[in-house]
Amino acid sequence: MGVDTPLVWIVDSAYTGELHARLGVAEQLGYGHAIIPLPNDDAGTYARLLEDRYDHACRDGEPRPVILLSGTGEDTIGPIADLKGMFHGRLLNVYLASILPDELDLRLQEYDLVASPQLSGANVVTTVGVVHRMTDRLLDQAFHRHRDVFAGLTRPLVGLLVGGNTRYCFGFHEDHARCLGRRVTSIITSLQGSLVVTNSRRTPNEALAALLNEIASLNCRFFDWQQADSYLYPALLAHGDLFIATGDSVSMCSEASYTGKPLLVDINDCATEIYHRHIIGKLIAYGAAKPLSDTFQPWTYTPPDPTGAVVSAIRERLLS
Repeated sequence: MGVDTPLVWIVDSAYTGELHARLGVAEQLGYGHAIIPLPNDDAGTYARLLEDRYDHACRDGEPRPVILLSGTGEDTIGPIADLKGMFHGRLLNVYLASILPDELDLRLQEYDLVASPQLSGANVVTTVGVVHRMTDRLLDQAFHRHRDVFAGLTRPLVGLLVGGNTRYCFGFHEDHARCLGRRVTSIITSLQGSLVVTNSRRTPNEALAALLNEIASLNCRFFDWQQADSYLYPALLAHGDLFIATGDSVSMCSEASYTGKPLLVDINDCATEIYHRHIIGKLIAYGAAKPLSDTFQPWTYTPPDPTGAVVSAIRERLLS
Protein backbone atom coordinates (compact mmCIF):
# COMPACT_ATOMS: atom_id res chain seq x y z
CA MET A 1 0.00 0.00 0.00
CA GLY A 2 1.19 3.51 -0.78
CA VAL A 3 2.05 6.39 1.52
CA ASP A 4 -1.47 7.81 1.12
CA THR A 5 -3.02 4.62 2.51
CA PRO A 6 -4.73 5.54 5.79
CA LEU A 7 -3.55 4.21 9.10
CA VAL A 8 -6.49 2.58 10.88
CA TRP A 9 -6.23 2.63 14.66
CA ILE A 10 -8.72 0.86 16.91
CA VAL A 11 -9.06 1.99 20.50
CA ASP A 12 -9.05 -1.17 22.62
CA SER A 13 -12.09 -2.17 24.69
CA ALA A 14 -12.85 -4.71 27.39
CA TYR A 15 -16.35 -5.12 25.91
CA THR A 16 -16.53 -7.79 23.22
CA GLY A 17 -19.35 -6.22 21.19
CA GLU A 18 -17.69 -2.79 21.16
CA LEU A 19 -14.31 -4.17 20.07
CA HIS A 20 -15.91 -6.35 17.39
CA ALA A 21 -17.75 -3.32 16.00
CA ARG A 22 -14.46 -1.48 15.53
CA LEU A 23 -12.79 -4.55 14.08
CA GLY A 24 -15.72 -5.02 11.69
CA VAL A 25 -15.32 -1.52 10.26
CA ALA A 26 -11.52 -1.83 10.05
CA GLU A 27 -11.66 -5.20 8.32
CA GLN A 28 -14.15 -3.99 5.71
CA LEU A 29 -12.07 -0.87 5.02
CA GLY A 30 -9.24 -3.22 4.05
CA TYR A 31 -6.26 -0.98 4.87
CA GLY A 32 -4.95 -3.10 7.72
CA HIS A 33 -5.30 -1.95 11.31
CA ALA A 34 -3.64 -1.76 14.71
CA ILE A 35 -5.15 -1.75 18.19
CA ILE A 36 -4.03 1.13 20.41
CA PRO A 37 -4.42 1.28 24.19
CA LEU A 38 -7.22 3.06 25.96
CA PRO A 39 -6.40 6.61 27.08
CA ASN A 40 -5.11 6.89 30.64
CA ASP A 41 -4.98 9.71 33.14
CA ASP A 42 -1.72 11.04 31.69
CA ALA A 43 -2.83 12.82 28.51
CA GLY A 44 0.71 13.94 27.65
CA THR A 45 2.15 10.43 27.82
CA TYR A 46 -0.74 9.07 25.76
CA ALA A 47 -0.26 11.72 23.07
CA ARG A 48 3.47 10.98 22.88
CA LEU A 49 2.73 7.26 22.52
CA LEU A 50 0.51 7.93 19.52
CA GLU A 51 2.98 10.43 18.06
CA ASP A 52 5.71 7.79 18.23
CA ARG A 53 3.42 5.26 16.53
CA TYR A 54 2.58 7.74 13.82
CA ASP A 55 6.20 8.75 13.21
CA HIS A 56 7.19 5.08 12.94
CA ALA A 57 4.41 4.41 10.41
CA CYS A 58 5.48 7.47 8.39
CA ARG A 59 9.22 6.84 8.64
CA ASP A 60 9.65 7.62 4.94
CA GLY A 61 8.72 11.21 5.78
CA GLU A 62 5.39 11.25 3.97
CA PRO A 63 2.36 12.04 6.19
CA ARG A 64 -0.57 9.64 6.11
CA PRO A 65 -4.21 10.09 7.11
CA VAL A 66 -5.38 8.36 10.29
CA ILE A 67 -8.78 6.76 10.83
CA LEU A 68 -9.32 6.43 14.57
CA LEU A 69 -12.14 4.08 15.63
CA SER A 70 -13.48 4.39 19.17
CA GLY A 71 -16.94 4.16 20.72
CA THR A 72 -19.14 3.24 23.64
CA GLY A 73 -18.00 1.00 26.45
CA GLU A 74 -15.34 2.91 28.31
CA ASP A 75 -15.63 6.71 28.63
CA THR A 76 -13.10 7.90 26.07
CA ILE A 77 -15.05 10.65 24.29
CA GLY A 78 -13.09 13.61 25.68
CA PRO A 79 -9.55 12.16 25.57
CA ILE A 80 -9.97 10.90 22.00
CA ALA A 81 -11.51 14.20 20.85
CA ASP A 82 -8.45 15.97 22.31
CA LEU A 83 -6.22 14.21 19.78
CA LYS A 84 -7.70 16.11 16.83
CA GLY A 85 -5.14 18.93 16.92
CA MET A 86 -2.19 16.58 17.13
CA PHE A 87 -2.56 15.33 13.56
CA HIS A 88 -2.96 18.70 11.79
CA GLY A 89 -6.09 17.83 9.84
CA ARG A 90 -5.04 14.28 8.97
CA LEU A 91 -7.24 12.58 11.59
CA LEU A 92 -10.70 11.18 10.84
CA ASN A 93 -12.23 10.58 14.26
CA VAL A 94 -15.00 7.96 14.12
CA TYR A 95 -17.21 7.09 17.09
CA LEU A 96 -19.20 3.84 16.93
CA ALA A 97 -22.11 4.01 19.36
CA SER A 98 -24.16 1.09 20.59
CA ILE A 99 -26.19 2.43 23.51
CA LEU A 100 -26.04 6.14 24.38
CA PRO A 101 -27.54 7.75 27.49
CA ASP A 102 -30.17 10.49 27.39
CA GLU A 103 -27.57 13.07 28.48
CA LEU A 104 -25.21 13.10 25.51
CA ASP A 105 -21.61 14.25 25.86
CA LEU A 106 -21.46 17.49 23.86
CA ARG A 107 -17.96 16.63 22.73
CA LEU A 108 -19.44 14.07 20.34
CA GLN A 109 -20.05 17.09 18.10
CA GLU A 110 -16.27 17.34 17.64
CA TYR A 111 -16.08 13.92 15.97
CA ASP A 112 -15.96 13.70 12.18
CA LEU A 113 -18.39 10.79 12.14
CA VAL A 114 -20.72 9.20 14.69
CA ALA A 115 -22.50 5.93 13.92
CA SER A 116 -25.60 5.35 16.04
CA PRO A 117 -29.04 3.73 15.84
CA GLN A 118 -30.30 6.45 18.21
CA LEU A 119 -29.01 9.69 16.67
CA SER A 120 -29.33 11.67 13.45
CA GLY A 121 -27.51 14.75 12.16
CA ALA A 122 -24.88 16.11 9.81
CA ASN A 123 -21.99 14.05 11.18
CA VAL A 124 -24.13 10.99 12.02
CA VAL A 125 -24.70 7.71 10.21
CA THR A 126 -28.05 6.53 11.58
CA THR A 127 -27.84 2.75 11.55
CA VAL A 128 -30.46 0.01 11.73
CA GLY A 129 -29.05 -2.05 14.56
CA VAL A 130 -25.48 -1.58 15.71
CA VAL A 131 -22.21 -2.00 13.86
CA HIS A 132 -20.83 -5.57 14.04
CA ARG A 133 -18.19 -7.87 12.56
CA MET A 134 -20.40 -10.24 10.57
CA THR A 135 -19.85 -10.43 6.79
CA ASP A 136 -21.04 -12.67 3.97
CA ARG A 137 -17.52 -14.09 3.69
CA LEU A 138 -17.34 -14.96 7.40
CA LEU A 139 -20.76 -16.60 7.29
CA ASP A 140 -19.75 -18.64 4.24
CA GLN A 141 -16.47 -19.75 5.82
CA ALA A 142 -18.20 -20.70 9.06
CA PHE A 143 -20.95 -22.54 7.17
CA HIS A 144 -18.44 -24.86 5.51
CA ARG A 145 -16.14 -25.18 8.52
CA HIS A 146 -18.92 -26.54 10.75
CA ARG A 147 -21.18 -28.18 8.20
CA ASP A 148 -20.93 -31.52 10.04
CA VAL A 149 -22.12 -30.00 13.34
CA PHE A 150 -25.47 -29.05 11.82
CA ALA A 151 -25.86 -31.96 9.41
CA GLY A 152 -28.90 -34.11 10.08
CA LEU A 153 -30.67 -31.63 12.35
CA THR A 154 -34.38 -31.43 11.73
CA ARG A 155 -35.54 -28.38 9.82
CA PRO A 156 -36.41 -25.70 10.51
CA LEU A 157 -33.31 -25.14 12.61
CA VAL A 158 -33.87 -22.48 15.26
CA GLY A 159 -30.94 -20.67 16.87
CA LEU A 160 -31.51 -19.40 20.42
CA LEU A 161 -29.06 -16.59 21.21
CA VAL A 162 -28.97 -15.99 24.95
CA GLY A 163 -27.55 -12.87 26.55
CA GLY A 164 -28.07 -12.04 30.20
CA ASN A 165 -27.78 -9.28 32.75
CA THR A 166 -26.36 -5.88 31.89
CA ARG A 167 -24.78 -3.16 34.01
CA TYR A 168 -28.17 -1.60 34.77
CA CYS A 169 -30.61 -4.49 34.41
CA PHE A 170 -30.54 -7.72 36.44
CA GLY A 171 -33.79 -9.35 35.42
CA PHE A 172 -32.35 -12.38 33.63
CA HIS A 173 -32.96 -14.67 36.58
CA GLU A 174 -34.20 -18.25 36.82
CA ASP A 175 -37.91 -17.41 36.61
CA HIS A 176 -37.39 -15.31 33.50
CA ALA A 177 -35.26 -18.05 31.95
CA ARG A 178 -38.03 -20.61 32.55
CA CYS A 179 -40.59 -18.30 30.95
CA LEU A 180 -38.31 -17.86 27.94
CA GLY A 181 -37.87 -21.63 27.76
CA ARG A 182 -41.64 -22.19 27.69
CA ARG A 183 -42.08 -19.76 24.81
CA VAL A 184 -39.23 -21.35 22.86
CA THR A 185 -40.68 -24.81 23.51
CA SER A 186 -44.05 -23.71 22.16
CA ILE A 187 -42.49 -22.42 18.93
CA ILE A 188 -40.19 -25.41 18.35
CA THR A 189 -43.05 -27.84 19.03
CA SER A 190 -45.35 -26.07 16.57
CA LEU A 191 -42.64 -26.02 13.90
CA GLN A 192 -41.48 -29.59 14.64
CA GLY A 193 -37.93 -28.35 14.19
CA SER A 194 -34.67 -28.51 16.14
CA LEU A 195 -32.95 -26.02 18.43
CA VAL A 196 -29.34 -24.94 18.88
CA VAL A 197 -28.61 -22.74 21.90
CA THR A 198 -25.62 -20.56 22.70
CA ASN A 199 -24.96 -18.23 25.60
CA SER A 200 -22.78 -15.16 26.24
CA ARG A 201 -20.35 -13.93 28.88
CA ARG A 202 -23.29 -12.21 30.65
CA THR A 203 -25.51 -15.28 31.03
CA PRO A 204 -25.94 -16.21 34.72
CA ASN A 205 -25.16 -19.88 35.31
CA GLU A 206 -28.30 -20.48 37.38
CA ALA A 207 -30.56 -18.90 34.76
CA LEU A 208 -28.88 -20.86 31.97
CA ALA A 209 -29.40 -24.12 33.86
CA ALA A 210 -33.09 -23.27 34.39
CA LEU A 211 -33.49 -22.48 30.69
CA LEU A 212 -31.80 -25.67 29.52
CA ASN A 213 -33.91 -27.70 31.95
CA GLU A 214 -37.10 -26.10 30.58
CA ILE A 215 -36.24 -27.03 26.98
CA ALA A 216 -34.81 -30.46 27.78
CA SER A 217 -37.67 -32.25 26.02
CA LEU A 218 -36.77 -30.67 22.67
CA ASN A 219 -34.40 -31.83 19.95
CA CYS A 220 -31.75 -29.46 21.27
CA ARG A 221 -28.00 -28.86 21.23
CA PHE A 222 -26.09 -26.37 23.38
CA PHE A 223 -22.61 -24.91 22.94
CA ASP A 224 -20.88 -22.70 25.47
CA TRP A 225 -19.31 -19.61 23.92
CA GLN A 226 -16.34 -19.91 26.32
CA GLN A 227 -15.41 -23.35 25.04
CA ALA A 228 -16.55 -23.35 21.42
CA ASP A 229 -14.53 -22.63 18.30
CA SER A 230 -14.91 -18.94 17.37
CA TYR A 231 -16.48 -19.96 14.06
CA LEU A 232 -19.30 -21.92 15.67
CA TYR A 233 -21.45 -18.88 16.44
CA PRO A 234 -21.32 -17.50 12.86
CA ALA A 235 -21.87 -21.08 11.67
CA LEU A 236 -25.11 -21.14 13.66
CA LEU A 237 -26.14 -17.87 11.98
CA ALA A 238 -25.27 -19.37 8.59
CA HIS A 239 -27.10 -22.67 9.11
CA GLY A 240 -30.09 -21.45 11.12
CA ASP A 241 -33.52 -20.84 9.57
CA LEU A 242 -34.94 -18.70 12.40
CA PHE A 243 -33.42 -16.94 15.39
CA ILE A 244 -34.72 -16.15 18.84
CA ALA A 245 -32.59 -13.66 20.75
CA THR A 246 -32.72 -11.91 24.10
CA GLY A 247 -33.06 -8.18 23.64
CA ASP A 248 -30.30 -7.29 26.10
CA SER A 249 -27.74 -7.95 23.34
CA VAL A 250 -28.22 -5.48 20.51
CA SER A 251 -25.04 -6.93 18.96
CA MET A 252 -26.45 -10.45 18.64
CA CYS A 253 -29.75 -9.08 17.36
CA SER A 254 -27.94 -6.96 14.76
CA GLU A 255 -25.77 -9.89 13.67
CA ALA A 256 -28.77 -12.19 13.34
CA SER A 257 -30.71 -9.60 11.32
CA TYR A 258 -27.74 -9.29 8.95
CA THR A 259 -28.55 -12.83 7.72
CA GLY A 260 -31.97 -11.72 6.46
CA LYS A 261 -33.65 -14.58 8.33
CA PRO A 262 -36.59 -14.14 10.71
CA LEU A 263 -35.61 -12.87 14.14
CA LEU A 264 -37.81 -12.98 17.24
CA VAL A 265 -36.60 -10.87 20.15
CA ASP A 266 -37.47 -11.16 23.84
CA ILE A 267 -37.87 -7.52 24.89
CA ASN A 268 -39.48 -8.14 28.27
CA ASP A 269 -39.27 -5.01 30.42
CA CYS A 270 -37.76 -6.85 33.36
CA ALA A 271 -34.77 -8.18 31.39
CA THR A 272 -33.94 -5.31 29.01
CA GLU A 273 -33.01 -1.69 29.49
CA ILE A 274 -35.16 0.96 27.83
CA TYR A 275 -32.22 1.81 25.54
CA HIS A 276 -32.11 -1.80 24.33
CA ARG A 277 -35.84 -1.71 23.65
CA HIS A 278 -35.51 1.51 21.64
CA ILE A 279 -32.79 0.05 19.41
CA ILE A 280 -34.61 -3.28 18.97
CA GLY A 281 -37.73 -1.24 18.22
CA LYS A 282 -35.92 0.26 15.23
CA LEU A 283 -35.13 -3.25 13.98
CA ILE A 284 -38.78 -4.18 14.40
CA ALA A 285 -39.98 -1.02 12.61
CA TYR A 286 -37.57 -1.79 9.77
CA GLY A 287 -39.03 -5.29 9.45
CA ALA A 288 -35.93 -7.24 10.47
CA ALA A 289 -37.37 -8.49 13.76
CA LYS A 290 -40.59 -9.14 15.63
CA PRO A 291 -41.31 -9.39 19.36
CA LEU A 292 -41.14 -12.91 20.74
CA SER A 293 -44.49 -14.56 21.39
CA ASP A 294 -45.65 -18.18 21.64
CA THR A 295 -46.21 -18.49 17.88
CA PHE A 296 -44.29 -17.81 14.68
CA GLN A 297 -45.24 -16.87 11.14
CA PRO A 298 -42.40 -16.46 8.61
CA TRP A 299 -41.64 -13.21 6.79
CA THR A 300 -38.89 -11.76 4.60
CA TYR A 301 -36.90 -8.50 4.59
CA THR A 302 -33.80 -6.91 3.10
CA PRO A 303 -30.97 -7.37 5.62
CA PRO A 304 -29.71 -4.13 7.21
CA ASP A 305 -25.96 -3.55 6.95
CA PRO A 306 -24.88 -0.99 9.58
CA THR A 307 -21.18 -1.77 9.17
CA GLY A 308 -21.32 -1.31 5.42
CA ALA A 309 -23.10 2.03 5.86
CA VAL A 310 -20.31 3.29 8.14
CA VAL A 311 -17.56 2.06 5.83
CA SER A 312 -19.19 3.87 2.89
CA ALA A 313 -19.43 7.09 4.93
CA ILE A 314 -15.75 6.86 5.90
CA ARG A 315 -14.70 6.38 2.28
CA GLU A 316 -16.76 9.40 1.23
CA ARG A 317 -15.01 11.56 3.81
CA LEU A 318 -11.58 10.33 2.75
CA LEU A 319 -12.34 11.46 -0.81
CA SER A 320 -13.75 14.86 0.15
